[in-house]
Amino acid sequence: MPLLLVVTHERSQDLQICDWQQTLFAHTCPKGADMEKWPVIAIVDDDKWMRKSLERLLKSAGYRSEAFISAEHYLAARNQEEIGCVILDIELPGMSGFELERFLAAEHKRLPIVFVSAHDEPEVRDEAAHVGAVAFLGKPFDDNALLEAIGTALK
Repeated sequence: MPLLLVVTHERSQDLQICDWQQTLFAHTCPKGADMEKWPVIAIVDDDKWMRKSLERLLKSAGYRSEAFISAEHYLAARNQEEIGCVILDIELPGMSGFELERFLAAEHKRLPIVFVSAHDEPEVRDEAAHVGAVAFLGKPFDDNALLEAIGTALK
């Protein structure tokens, strides 16, 4: 799996290049696009610094995001219909990331999920694959790997 997300266009002025921590990646930002109509990337992680870091990364890549401290806070959000993808930590206080995924599936609210976890173990990866995750990324993970997974999720 390549770690560089590259999107090409017929016209080079439609391509934006962003530098994030000396890592080069490309993403689409169509000329004149209304960012308010782009889907929101939900970040569900109990680690404050991880949430802030992911918000900054996504903003620098042209995505809108909204961060939640827990699965319960995510479920209480009023704008769930705007969510296009969820970056979901597995180990959360209260409802776990896997429990949130099962709850959403039972409610017929399936969304593309990128699971992230500091517990990068085979059984955790297997569970993520079993529930149909777009990707599983062990913490710490490469920014470009996350952006590539988000790009795949939003297709």
